[in-house]
Formats: sequence, structure tokens, C-alpha cells
Amino acid sequence: MEIIIGLDIGGSTTKVVGFQGNELLDVTYVRASDPVAAAYGAIGKFLNINNLKLEDIKQIRMTGVGSSYMTQNFLEIETVISSEFEAVGLGGLYISQMEEAIVVSIGTGTSFVYSNQEKTEHIIGSGVGGGSILGLSNRMFHFRDFELISNLADQGELSHVDLLVKDISKTVPGLSGNATASNFGNVNDNAQAKDLAAGVVNMVFQSIGTMAVLCARNHNVKDIVFVGSVVHIAQGQRSLQQFAELYDVNVILPDNARFSTAIGAALSNNYKKLNQ
Repeated sequence: MEIIIGLDIGGSTTKVVGFQGNELLDVTYVRASDPVAAAYGAIGKFLNINNLKLEDIKQIRMTGVGSSYMTQNFLEIETVISSEFEAVGLGGLYISQMEEAIVVSIGTGTSFVYSNQEKTEHIIGSGVGGGSILGLSNRMFHFRDFELISNLADQGELSHVDLLVKDISKTVPGLSGNATASNFGNVNDNAQAKDLAAGVVNMVFQSIGTMAVLCARNHNVKDIVFVGSVVHIAQGQRSLQQFAELYDVNVILPDNARFSTAIGAALSNNYKKLNQ
């Protein structure tokens, strides 16, 4: 067998995928703050769940912030560093089955790229992302766990935190009365933790959605693919779906969004070899 491995080494989570020819094998991830330990652990876990051996791997293609710590071939297998922006674009197109799209990768921060079958262009990046949710939640609720935040936000009521259009006007042409007029513009002492959690997630995802729509309009496309480990948060998905209704764009939230960039790394042809 000749397996191509794709690794996306993030700040806290490392995703691993593998292709045998055109077939995507079972994917997995590990949590570890040390990028080298994470890479070893991820590859070992991947081999185990797919019943593979090291000699089955032809090449390892890495991307993500942790890949900068790799200076030599990994496990005596040819190891290369894939262009992160190309990995974001190619992975987003692959899992959404699109020919052209704006691909938005939501991690600790957020990157916005335009990608088609011939090229990928990095448009802009933002410091608003999953790290913002964790940091604000840590100050408000004294924990940093996406699952806890997601579950809490899912029970919250945004109208207890955000000022809505219907709160300040009977009607605004082109806008729903439930659209946000001001994030946290209606918060008061009666707001519960679940409401504040919903407000934090909504504010972050609305900021990302606004930038994504501007990128789409600038490139004259309607399809926006959202990928990354944070995309699975239910309140965040609801916030993004509002942009489809408001601005006539296609908001695409594909399965396997967490593994998109690792998939793109495996598919990438733009990479550099590590020193032996």
C-alpha cells in the first residue's frame, strides 16, 4: 500500500487523515499541546484504527501552526510541510464537493481564502475565532471547554443579551426583526450564564460571517464553506445560517469540517521537504 497522510497540527488538537489512491480512510484526532507528541500520537492512532503499518505510509504531509516545529523526516518516512492556505482551500472544496468557494477556516483565529480547482488565494485573517470564545468564557464562567460552552449556549436565549432589530424598529426593509442590531446591547442583570454563552458564541460567529459575506461579494461567488474544529457548535451554526437568509449566499457546513485542512494537506501539491 502507498498511503498519503495529512496532518493538521493545531494549538491543542491534531487531526490526521489518509488517502489510499482516491479513497479517504477513517479519520481521527488527538488532543495534546506539544506538537511533536501530538503528531506521533495522531499517526499511531490513525494506523491502529485503519489496521495499517508504518511501511504502508508513502509520505506524511503536515500543515498547521505546529508543523513549524518539525525539522526532519518523521518516523523515517518522507515528510513535507504543505502550504496551509492551499490546504484550507483544497480541503474545503473536497469535503463540500464544490468547484469554487470562499473557504473559512475557524480555529483559534480565522482565515479566509478563495479557492477553485486551479488556485487558492489567501484573502485575509482575523483574530476572532475559537480562542475568543474560550477566552471570554473563561472570564465569564471560569472554564475553557468547547463542549461545555456549546451545551450551555444551546440552552440560552439571545434576546436576553442581544438588542434585536424588532427592539428598536417596527420594520427595516431587507432585515428580519430577529436580526441582531447590537451584540450584548440588551444584556442586563437578569441574564443567566446560558444566555451569556449564547451571546458570546453568536457575537464571534456573526463577526466571522460578516467578513465571509464581504469576501464572497468581493470575489463574486455565493458559496461559503465553513471548516474547522469550532464549526460544530450548534449556536454558531444557527448564527451562520442567518447570513444565507439575509445576504443571498450559500452557507455550507459540511460533515468532517474538523478534518478539512488535514484533508487539504494530503491533497496539496504545494509543499517543501524537510531536511533529512
